[in-house]
Amino acid sequence: MADGIIRLLFGHDGSSPPEWLMLALAGGSRSRPCCRICGSYGHRRQNCHAVRSLGGIVKSGLRVGERERGRGDGEGWQSYGSPSRGGGQNRGSPHWRPDRGGRGRGSPGRGGSYNNSSPRGGYNYNTSRGGYSGHGGPSTSGQGSSIQASEMASLARSCSEDVKKEDDALVKRLLAFGTSRWTFPIRNEYNATTGTTAYVTTNYYELTIGGGTKIARFTFEIIGPNRSKDMIDSFIATQFPGHIHYLCPDYGGYLYAPVDWTPGKEKFEYTGSHRLSGHAFILSHRMILNIGGYRNYVAATTALTAGSLPLSHEKTENSVIPVEFQAVLMALNAILIRNPRVTNPGLIHEKGNTLYNSQGGTDLPRNPCDIDGLDVGGGGCIVLGLHASARPGSQRCLVNASKVTNVYYKVGPLKNMINLRQDNNLSVNLSNRRFTDKEERGINRFLAGVLMRVDLPDGSSQYRIFKRLHDRSAEGTVWETQRGVNVTVSAYSRQQDKPLSLPRIQLLSFKPKRGSTDRCEFPLEWCTVAQGQKFRFRLKASGSQAMIKMACVPPIEYMQKLEQEFSTVFKRAESNPTLSHFGLEIGKDLLKVQARTLPMPRVSLGGQRMAEITPDQGSWRCNTFLRAADLWPYIVLEIRENHRARENSVVNGVSPDCEGTLDSLFRRCGQYGMKVETAKELAALTLYLNDEAPDRGIIKVFEEQVATAKRNLPKDSSLLVFCYLHRTDSKYYNAIKLAGDVLVGVLTICMDGIKIGRMNQQSQTGYFNTLALKVNLKCGGTNHSTAGDPTLRRIFPGIGDNSVMLFGADVSHSGRRDLPSIAAIVSSYESSHSRLLSDIRFQTNKEMIEGMKAVVLLHIKRFYQTHQHLPKFIVMFRDGVSESQYREVLDKEVDAIDSAIDDAVVAIKTKFGTEGVEKPKLTVLVVGKRHHTRFFPPNPRDDRDKTAPGLVVDRAVTAVYEKDFFLQAHCAIRGTPRPAHYFVIRDDMKLSDPDIQSLVFVWSFSFGRSFRSVSYAPPAYCADLACGRARAWIQRHVDDIKSGGGPGSGSGGSSGGSTDITTMAEDNLRAISAACSGLHSDLRNQMWYI
Repeated sequence: MADGIIRLLFGHDGSSPPEWLMLALAGGSRSRPCCRICGSYGHRRQNCHAVRSLGGIVKSGLRVGERERGRGDGEGWQSYGSPSRGGGQNRGSPHWRPDRGGRGRGSPGRGGSYNNSSPRGGYNYNTSRGGYSGHGGPSTSGQGSSIQASEMASLARSCSEDVKKEDDALVKRLLAFGTSRWTFPIRNEYNATTGTTAYVTTNYYELTIGGGTKIARFTFEIIGPNRSKDMIDSFIATQFPGHIHYLCPDYGGYLYAPVDWTPGKEKFEYTGSHRLSGHAFILSHRMILNIGGYRNYVAATTALTAGSLPLSHEKTENSVIPVEFQAVLMALNAILIRNPRVTNPGLIHEKGNTLYNSQGGTDLPRNPCDIDGLDVGGGGCIVLGLHASARPGSQRCLVNASKVTNVYYKVGPLKNMINLRQDNNLSVNLSNRRFTDKEERGINRFLAGVLMRVDLPDGSSQYRIFKRLHDRSAEGTVWETQRGVNVTVSAYSRQQDKPLSLPRIQLLSFKPKRGSTDRCEFPLEWCTVAQGQKFRFRLKASGSQAMIKMACVPPIEYMQKLEQEFSTVFKRAESNPTLSHFGLEIGKDLLKVQARTLPMPRVSLGGQRMAEITPDQGSWRCNTFLRAADLWPYIVLEIRENHRARENSVVNGVSPDCEGTLDSLFRRCGQYGMKVETAKELAALTLYLNDEAPDRGIIKVFEEQVATAKRNLPKDSSLLVFCYLHRTDSKYYNAIKLAGDVLVGVLTICMDGIKIGRMNQQSQTGYFNTLALKVNLKCGGTNHSTAGDPTLRRIFPGIGDNSVMLFGADVSHSGRRDLPSIAAIVSSYESSHSRLLSDIRFQTNKEMIEGMKAVVLLHIKRFYQTHQHLPKFIVMFRDGVSESQYREVLDKEVDAIDSAIDDAVVAIKTKFGTEGVEKPKLTVLVVGKRHHTRFFPPNPRDDRDKTAPGLVVDRAVTAVYEKDFFLQAHCAIRGTPRPAHYFVIRDDMKLSDPDIQSLVFVWSFSFGRSFRSVSYAPPAYCADLACGRARAWIQRHVDDIKSGGGPGSGSGGSSGGSTDITTMAEDNLRAISAACSGLHSDLRNQMWYI
């Protein structure tokens, strides 16, 4: 018995305490994390994913062979060995384990070895992280990916050399350009203190520009009806056949060539029967690009003049990269794409440097999107592609390569791509009859602006752009033949021995060619969809799932396919004549860089508990909401279909399935602490919809039964409507949200009955957990908070007293220049920062938000009315703008925010005479998600190896001068994680780089709708959600315009001038604003969008 206890406490050798006892003696408890790598309470140090996920490269944040120096004041037991930084006790293991080191002063840092033969810290000879004897084992059998010590040492040395170069360059440019007034805050440090050191592989290659590289740029203009990429390539191949690899157009107005090449003349015209007939090509304004200056810009050498930098007094086309160096980048991108385009004619070259494989692809599933009367699953396919673009990096030029996925119209006969959708949602082939009005609207919408090849019965063909369905069919349309004989189209086709199988279907009407009097109406059977046209419709769940399944691949597979496909398509200089001729070379290996893994934040839950965050998932469990709300009075509305009914009908009562779903949801809400027992059910209704305008039936129920119930409530009471759906249809959802958010002013929660019925018990539990989070937020509760995090309290000492206000802004577009954009601005008004209120504005199609000052001032006034003081700090996250728009955001939107803050301060001083009112300090970050940067573990072993949440990269692949960084705050459930990119455009608080990165990471855990961190800053996330919700309000009107039923009907006026587009856009905005008045006033202080 005694021997057993001794072995339990001190191990089999009688002198080695087990790990659990060492942790207890080291101070692990609920009030102090057991794991000092990531701050978690839920695991021991050797299980920390912040260490394991790095593939064994880094142990406890140390480089290979390096022993950590202790930090902090003395805690725990004294340890022995070489001294750490400072003096005092060490926060390490007991005195009989002198090797563990610690975090204190005067003793060795945590790292060292347990004994001479079993090192615990960094790698030593052939042993990996050895706990006590045998715990770690050889380097090939330890936790994490298998990497030999020599390989790790080489990687660490390589990255360390790069780090030293980057740090030296940073000091050099601060000395050289520190007195300049920059457009944006510039980086004055790299994050070398927060979290632990990490190494990652990027999807960047190094681009070497030869010392003798010189590039000439010509302005390239086409005069004629066809200005396509194919027309440009045909001109180069016809006029300069021996130089097709070396003449590199960017298809945007420039041609790049070697400096020793000249076109011979300026203008080239073609007439007669030549395939380029009717076109003229002009090459003019030759200019030699400043390649040397670009190299100096990237290297930040003193040879670079301050006048070449993006300074605040200059108005430049690109707000980050100087204009003359942006021209070099454009040239490099044109050179990169030239050889793949010339040697692979089957590739689809989209705008920029993205190529798609036109061969193969995966068909969309049945009914992938909601289009009236049609199933267009056979009309689109998911294709894979590759993107590669030149980018400036710290101390090097780079090529960013990534895999891409998109949906394109399927190439082939049009009649094979369209199926009709019956009332029971089944699809049938086209039949020989006229299209119904519903089907006609769907076809006009689906094919608007699509380029088709029309193959005439006489063997000729022509390319035309679809406009709309014609009024008449082939049997009812008469043509005059070349002999002057009038004949129907159907009869003409029979005479040409190519009879139509669907002569009663309406003809397709196409846009007339410029200056042509040719016919514009042709039978559907003669039409074939041309290659390379992007599918423009929002996919439903089934379509999105198919696309995600194809796009999401694990990091190891992503990296392997990327390297293989990039080498095949873009090639290196030895097999790429374009690169070799311009003196360019692309590195053989993907770039590896040093990064940091930030510690997990502190998340407060109900019952004064702190969340136990799983570091490799960025998630936690919750038993009680931080502030559980009382469930509001509610109505249950079950929505069913009744195809046989002539009109919609409403009956009392709901089905047992609906009742059971609601009981499960309320049970989960009660378990989280919400008070549900006293909630009053005002009505339980079932709505039966027929096929005629089901959205109007939903709106009618809200305007009658729901509105009546709301009026009967006490004045300050609110109402919830639970909608139980038996069909996944965006029209139902849009009608519910329009009726609740805009027309009646009640909060709605939709429940998918079909989805719930297909779930297993575990999936249903997760579904009801998510719904419960929404219910508590909508009822005014708070699910969790990061306000108690030490990082926030250090940077913002008064954060608990509501001294910090967060803003988020986003703009969503409708895909056409004549359709309105939706702008959303959200802000926090309490300390948890998980409750954000939103305002919506409709505007003409543009990225800059109109009326920013008025909306921000409204939010600040609401904050002041809540707390009777202004915030001391305001942090804004702006989503959705490109790099070239940063300066415009700064000049317009940030200036408007600044003006709103000034007005708020003046108003308070005027009203109360308070001289001590200080102007809040403003920091603005732009958040980017639509980029091509990815990070991988340095040597992933299997599909489960991914980079961990908290990974931050602020060097090598970031901006050369400005303050930006990539942050992966989340764990990718499927596929390869995509980090968010943050760029600081204003910083009145003068925050350090590590502080900004830590703030964003902590706030990534404050999103109220989830018990896990999200991929980018929640204020921007919420603004995006609000835009999506507002789109549901106007989608019906947008669809009407697209299908030809609105004031700006057609294909967006692409053939008209800018004045026509502006007029149409203004008309459409007025029409939609009149039809949708915006958010109901009763919901302005509610989280209606969540």
